[in-house]
Amino acid sequence: MQKKTPRNSILDSGSFIFSLHNIKALCKALGKPQKSFKSIHIVGTNGKGSTALYLANILQAHGIKTGLFTSPHLVNLRERIKIDGKMIPQKNIDSILACIEQAAKTVKPSYFETLTAAAFLWFKEQKAQVAVLEAGLGGRLDCTKIAEGDIVALTSIGLDHTEILGNTKEKILREKLGIAKKGAIIITKRKRVSPPLKVGNYGKIYVRNAELAWTVAKKFLANDFNENLARAVLKKSLWHGRMQMLFKNGNLKAILDGAHNPAAAKELAKCLKEKNINSLPCIFASLTDKDTLNVLKALKPHISVCYAVQIDNSRARSVEELCEICKKLKIKAEPIAGSIKNCVLKSKSPVLITGSLYLVGKAIFALRGEFGELAEFRGLKETVD
Repeated sequence: MQKKTPRNSILDSGSFIFSLHNIKALCKALGKPQKSFKSIHIVGTNGKGSTALYLANILQAHGIKTGLFTSPHLVNLRERIKIDGKMIPQKNIDSILACIEQAAKTVKPSYFETLTAAAFLWFKEQKAQVAVLEAGLGGRLDCTKIAEGDIVALTSIGLDHTEILGNTKEKILREKLGIAKKGAIIITKRKRVSPPLKVGNYGKIYVRNAELAWTVAKKFLANDFNENLARAVLKKSLWHGRMQMLFKNGNLKAILDGAHNPAAAKELAKCLKEKNINSLPCIFASLTDKDTLNVLKALKPHISVCYAVQIDNSRARSVEELCEICKKLKIKAEPIAGSIKNCVLKSKSPVLITGSLYLVGKAIFALRGEFGELAEFRGLKETVD
């Protein structure tokens, strides 16, 4: 059995505080690495990660050395920090975290603050020309804000993290767009592209995300934008764990999607309807701070039976809670029998795995040796959470 990557102590030094104080102090002690490259911010409730990936790939295809910072990771935290599509090597993340630990004398940075600073240091060290930065939470007080990018792209607005960002879409929008510095270009509307773009993820929502990435890339690259280059790289671009289909011997075996709020679940349901996929066994997990009932309600037409899983997370809903919610919705539910891997491989019909990116990450780790679509995860150890 492959061991998990041990966790550096600096990642556990501080708790989450919705403020820029720690990240500003930390990056000041590190020499303000975020000032050494241009930045583009991606904010929104859903669709940030795929949009960020698509944009980074377009910029890289144009010969620009591009950093990409996303969250969360699925298997290993190295996934969060990439340059030109390559994850930061383990030895480099270890040395950077040690550097941050030395610099953090007067602050106790949170997990996300530490990894944000690590990304900034790696991009500076590798002389990235631009970094595409996915905001972690909101925007106005998100760590990535201190990069002060010239462009901000908004993917979508929905009700999530309402206890922090506000309980209306208007309040959440203000928080998201609060990431923009004075004079920044804010892009909230995508340009429709004809003929339609093709990407590695299935569903119209991902085409829309690609169109937003296309719009941002055209603004950033101006006259250097090459449509053929952009189309070619988007066709090969896949954001793992989001409407991702896994095939074995030509047969669809599993669909992975990290939908964890009602808006994302509705988009997943639309994708399944587009593909005429119904009555799937569903491996499902969720966190206590998520609107689990309405996530399942959106997916109900596509679920034949729900196999409940309690993931290894302090905020995870129990199997009993999940089954009770399913009972309210009249969805057949039971605890998963055996492993995720066996459930998928032995099922006679495709299995939907959804409800949480933490669950999707566990599934990817379990299935990485069985499906070519997950080959890039085969050399990774799980990061201790």
